[in-house]
Amino acid sequence: MSLLSLFRKKKTTASENRAPSHSSVAAKTKTGLADTRAAIDELSKAVKDTPEAVEIYLALGNLYRSQGEIERAAQIRNSLIVRPGLAPATKARALYELGRDFSRGGFLDRAVSAFEKAQEIEGESPEILTELAIIAAGSREFEKAAFYYSKLNQPLQESHYLARCAEAEFSYGDENIALDTLKKALRIYPSSTESWLLILARLKKNGSLDKFRKKFREALQSIPRHLRFVLVEGLLSESTIFGDTPTSISTADTVKNYSFYEVMVQEIEAADPDVSMHYYGAKLLQLCKKDEEASLWLEKTLILNQNFWLARLELFNLAQEQQQLTPSFKNQLDFFVNIAHNIKRFTCSSCGFKRDRIFFVCPRCRSWHSITFRKELNQ
Repeated sequence: MSLLSLFRKKKTTASENRAPSHSSVAAKTKTGLADTRAAIDELSKAVKDTPEAVEIYLALGNLYRSQGEIERAAQIRNSLIVRPGLAPATKARALYELGRDFSRGGFLDRAVSAFEKAQEIEGESPEILTELAIIAAGSREFEKAAFYYSKLNQPLQESHYLARCAEAEFSYGDENIALDTLKKALRIYPSSTESWLLILARLKKNGSLDKFRKKFREALQSIPRHLRFVLVEGLLSESTIFGDTPTSISTADTVKNYSFYEVMVQEIEAADPDVSMHYYGAKLLQLCKKDEEASLWLEKTLILNQNFWLARLELFNLAQEQQQLTPSFKNQLDFFVNIAHNIKRFTCSSCGFKRDRIFFVCPRCRSWHSITFRKELNQ
């Protein structure tokens, strides 16, 4: 265990059986702020009475940072760092906390400098490497982020940022370099969904159907069963794999991709699909204008999970096309169907965050590959 980890403060969370009211949240927030300010006042008095108490200085700095008073927090760290005779481990801790102060304040260059100085004393501490990796990723220095995660022996994260590098290389026209980067990512972490997605999207764009079939089969075998739906959803989004805004699929593009969709259905069926993949098989068949086959896949989906709301919605859509409805009734029906289609389909298994786009890192809790398909509306 590193010396830094001995000082690390662990966060605790509490949950309640029911959601608190806005007034109670406001009251608790106000009380929390008052408690923090009272703690700062008490620690400030203690520092004056016991200037040699290093731990009090560090705790006081942490409280200032939690209040957003970054400058005062940094002053406390610096007053420790320049103190004569300070133990190396304590100086490394002060530099580490200074880096966290600067990172919280958005002064990333200063944060990196502080972390690197702490690293000169402490060595390759996991805590320091993690902070450097987060800053590199946030600054879109993906190669550097991958390097730090390799030092941390975290292959999932390393392969993710190598895939981000490859996407940038594709955009620059460096196709061979990008493909080599993706091969490296898959050697490190064969289940890298994002790496497989980039390879398949490229083959689809280039019209390489036979190679696409082979790689899609390999991907289904390599990716964990519960994440296979991400592969199909990513290929259907027709946007950059890591982009926030999907682009719509034009009719011309859909027709051009019929053969790829059919291949995907064949490989999904051969891979013994689960309930989510049954739904995606139906979706692919609908894009190919094979509504009867799509209905069969949707019915299989409901046999596996009768509460699978999107499968039921698609079956309803297919059925209503065969009915004669009054214009008024159809308008009302279309309204509610469109509303239902806008319900967020993906959720984080760790924190419950919901989104209508796939994600590889949860935007809320930062957990990796925690995405799940929202099969039931009460999820």
